[in-house]
Amino acid sequence: MSADARRRVGLLCNPYAGCGRDRILGLTRQAFDCLAPQAEIFVGPGDLGANACSGAAVTVVGRDDTRTRSDTIATAQAFIARGVELVVIVSGDGTYNDALAGMKAADMTVPIFGIAAGRFNTLFPGRKHDPFVSLRGEFRPFRLTDLVIDDVPGLLVHVNGAVAGYGVFWTVVSNLLAYSDAGGRSMTVDAARMLAGDVVPLSTAWPVAGDATRIVIHSRTLGEIELARGRDISMPVVAHIVPEIGQVLAGGFGTYAEFMGFHGVAYYFPNRDIPFLPTPEFFPVTTRAAGFFAGDEVRYTGLEDGAVLQIDSTPICVLHRDDVLTVQVVHALGKKARLPA
Repeated sequence: MSADARRRVGLLCNPYAGCGRDRILGLTRQAFDCLAPQAEIFVGPGDLGANACSGAAVTVVGRDDTRTRSDTIATAQAFIARGVELVVIVSGDGTYNDALAGMKAADMTVPIFGIAAGRFNTLFPGRKHDPFVSLRGEFRPFRLTDLVIDDVPGLLVHVNGAVAGYGVFWTVVSNLLAYSDAGGRSMTVDAARMLAGDVVPLSTAWPVAGDATRIVIHSRTLGEIELARGRDISMPVVAHIVPEIGQVLAGGFGTYAEFMGFHGVAYYFPNRDIPFLPTPEFFPVTTRAAGFFAGDEVRYTGLEDGAVLQIDSTPICVLHRDDVLTVQVVHALGKKARLPA
């Protein structure tokens, strides 16, 4: 078979993910050694892949100059422009979402084969819903001809009608972001500062809601449901329904919503003093929730200036009072390549 007829594969990594630079670059090199005899390989520049494949015959495309998620998005777009049919990613969940955003911007969604290297997707290896991860732990060689392709459900998020991002777990509006440092120490940090790459510990959240705030579900089946109005709104969340997420949402309401056939849940704490996740001094904790279907729209209006949109624990943008935030569940948001069972 000629080189022109070989499959084209993109290889991307994030050496700043939770497993640490040396291990992630090592896994990326192993992935390259596995893939090179099977396909034409395109890699991201610098720390996005090329640094793990130095001396190898690869084609470097994309960007690695801002050290932000925009580099990943641009590199995924470049992969699509070069005809890549599969993207292999060594990273955490957030990088998968960013690569998906790049594909969507290029108007073509190809499968992702994920090699777990983040804090979350390595700490919880037994989770049932694993959107893009196909390999964990030690690297195991695989054949491209053996891969099985599945649809991945998720969330489509807009701000003022423009796509803001894609998620596979949930969205939340808060200026506090859950974070763990290189030593595994958990904390909350300033989500707005994290947008610029600055890790600034922060324990006090300012309110995200004011007198004009509304959260409304616009459903083709259920009509219009006003979930919340006014100032007493903390940690508003939208999630799509999969079993392990359903069990923890809104005091178990997610499990009920799944049983009833809903595809998503929107909920919040009606206590604006709860800063992030409720601690014992707030017990018993009240939540308010509603289920909805794929294609329905959860719409936020009148949020306070400075609230930060987060998708799957990645800060996306700072919101302002006049912004309109909408979230929808999509059944086939992305595609996962996996090894057969």
